[in-house]
Amino acid sequence: MAVSNILFWGVDFLAAAPRIPWDTLAIRVVWSGLTLVCLWALRFLEPRYRGNVGWFLTALLLPHIGLSLISWQLGGSQSPAFAWICALPLLGMSLSMGVMFRSVLSAVASLFTVVLVLLLEGRPASFVATWGLLVLASGLVAVQASYFYARMQKARRTAEARHRATQEALVAAQARAQEADRLAQVGRLAAGVAHEVNNPLAFIQANLRFLEEELPREGRSQQDCLEALKETQAGVARIQQIVQDLTKLARGSVPTEPREVGSCPLPTIIEESMRLASVRLKRLAVEVEVPPEVPPVRADARRLGQVLLNLLLNAADALEEGRVEGPRVALKVQARPERVFLVLEDNGPGFSPEHLPRLFTPFFTTKAQGKGTGLGLALSREYVEAFGGALRAENRPEGGARFTVELLPG
Repeated sequence: MAVSNILFWGVDFLAAAPRIPWDTLAIRVVWSGLTLVCLWALRFLEPRYRGNVGWFLTALLLPHIGLSLISWQLGGSQSPAFAWICALPLLGMSLSMGVMFRSVLSAVASLFTVVLVLLLEGRPASFVATWGLLVLASGLVAVQASYFYARMQKARRTAEARHRATQEALVAAQARAQEADRLAQVGRLAAGVAHEVNNPLAFIQANLRFLEEELPREGRSQQDCLEALKETQAGVARIQQIVQDLTKLARGSVPTEPREVGSCPLPTIIEESMRLASVRLKRLAVEVEVPPEVPPVRADARRLGQVLLNLLLNAADALEEGRVEGPRVALKVQARPERVFLVLEDNGPGFSPEHLPRLFTPFFTTKAQGKGTGLGLALSREYVEAFGGALRAENRPEGGARFTVELLPG
């Protein structure tokens, strides 16, 4: 503002020709200097006062005084500078940032300045009224523009707030969906866990009764007692392992921030997932082929284990619901230079043609009501794609389903 104000002295020079208007140059230099001083002095005010005080001094008071003096020196209402007073409401509007009282005050100040200059010149009332109406119209346009600008700013803030709320709701919904999928997996495992734990508990109790009855007897072979103790210890270890595996799965609450993706040993993840799913796979023939030279993969170990567990449980559900004779699940790993493929196949009923395109759609499930959330495959694809990989589903030509997890070497 200060620099452009001095440059406009060229207008004064042309309007006053052939006289050189040094007086208006002095006014503009003082005006620009005071503007810079005001802006420098604002730093000493409290932040809440800076906006209004700075606007009042640099966009209202100094421009009206400066232009009034310049127009008076150049011939009053006959000078080009006088017409700039009509534009001051627009200048005030552009600097008011949508604050209505600033625009109104700028319009009133411009009207007052124009009327004052014309009255000091002794202009007739009709002339004063004409200029007054022009300035008033300019002020009304500025006020209206400021009003619409304020509404636009309010609408933008509202839209941004709604967008943030929508994003937060989406993140929360994704977190709930991921947690629901994990809880669904735990629930599907719970039915088999009861039976799996009951078996070692039964022979633990039998062995303890055997030891209680036989230890007091003389001449009882210690080897029989040691074997009973070893079986008891194995049963306790089995129960402990089941409880630990389920505890790990249940404790893995969904983080609000993306997990770090690193290098993961695929054989270890497969072993842990197979152990977790063993209570559902024990009635199936399971084939696992993992080449010894398979490289580590780029993934989050817990998330990849959750994906594999979900696929294994889905295969078990499909074979159980389809009442397949000789149910079989095959898990194969194929390592290639740029990709590692994890292929899971079963000899179940496969997918209907109309269901296949919708498998990875959230909340879509082919299971009976109450048995599926429709979130497992959707979240599994989301996890794998976050690793830089891909998850695909298809029907096997010989019957059954095939899932292919494509991963990057780690």
